[in-house]
Formats: sequence, C-alpha cells, structure tokens
Amino acid sequence: MKYLLLAVLSLLPVFGIVSAQKQYMSSKDSDPEALALMTKAGQAYTGKNAQINFRLKVTLPGQAPQSSEGILYQSGKAYRLELEDYQIISDGKTRWVYMKTAKEVNIYNETNGQDWISPSDFLKLHTATDLVFVLAGTRSDGVTVIEAKPLKGRFEDYSKFTIGIKNGTLNFINGLSSDGMRQDMSITSVTFPTSMDTQKLFTFNAANYPGVYVEDLRLD
Repeated sequence: MKYLLLAVLSLLPVFGIVSAQKQYMSSKDSDPEALALMTKAGQAYTGKNAQINFRLKVTLPGQAPQSSEGILYQSGKAYRLELEDYQIISDGKTRWVYMKTAKEVNIYNETNGQDWISPSDFLKLHTATDLVFVLAGTRSDGVTVIEAKPLKGRFEDYSKFTIGIKNGTLNFINGLSSDGMRQDMSITSVTFPTSMDTQKLFTFNAANYPGVYVEDLRLD
C-alpha cells in the first residue's frame, strides 16, 4: 500500500551528492534554511480545504514511463484521491480503495497499519522526524530544490526524495523507491475552497459503484 500512495504523491531525489559530504543520522541534522522553506510551504495547507491538481510520471525498472493526471481533495484528516486506475476515499477514520480495473473496493482502518502513508503526511513533510532536509540550490527557473534523506521509519522504503519550492509553494515532489521505481509528480494548480461536500467527497457510497466487489480488510 505504500507504493499505491507513492504513485500519488511521490518523490524523486539526488541526495547522493550531498550525503557524500556529510553523514545525516537524525532529523536534527536538517539544514535550517531548508526546513524553514519546507515549513512555510507545508503550513499553507494547515487548517484549509485544498484541491491539488497534479501530473504524475511513474517509471518501473526496465519499462517505459507511464504518465497520468490526478486530483487530491483534502479537508482536515479527510481526503479523496482521484487517479486513472485508483480512487482512494477517507473520512479520517475509514479508508476505501477502489481499484477500477479489478472493480474491487478494499476497506481499511485509516489509523491502523504502518503500511500506509496518507496524502496529509506528504503535505506535512516539514513535521517529519524521519527525514533529513538539505538545501540543494536554486534553479534558473526560480525553483528552490530541497533534498531529503529518509531515516528509519515511515519512509524507509524510499531511497531518495527531492522537493521543489517556488514562490513559497510546493512545485514538485519526486521520489525513488528502494526497488528502483521512480515517480515524478508536478503540481499544476492548487486552490483552497471555502467549503467542500464532505458526504460526496469523503464518504464511500456503495450505490455509486454497482457491480463492484467490496472486501472489508479492517482488523477490528
């Protein structure tokens, strides 16, 4: 399930050059300037409804890249993720994963399981205690690049991360998993609606999915 969401809000990095210069053992080793930029960008989503449109390119080892577009709706702990092959709905307590090709919905407890990283975790990377952030410079297009080294914890299945910030907001989040899967996610637009239809967006209604098999995988 980690890779399912990585296929949503992913990350691609070039941490190798920086890490060769210094050993990073804890989040306290983060570059203060990099952390300040991450904090400012992340706080833009705090306490707000958000709709994030993005483009995603996923590359598996030895295969041609696959590109798609997606939308993330976020309101507090509730979220809805719309992708070409998947739809993920959560009211903050229960998570429904709709696999479109298989016509199957799996139900999970949102608070259970260390195998899941929710979209809000990616929007709040600046609060992570299992990442080290390092400033890698500013590109000619004005994007400041921050490299992140995963420590042991939620992100340990990732090898590297790179985050781009432009004008104080997230521009891209890219990633490389330890098995060589690479994802490049670029944010195309962000809006902050004053309100969202929570019943429509963040609750699964089986009546809207006729003929779909539903399997409850909750542990209690």
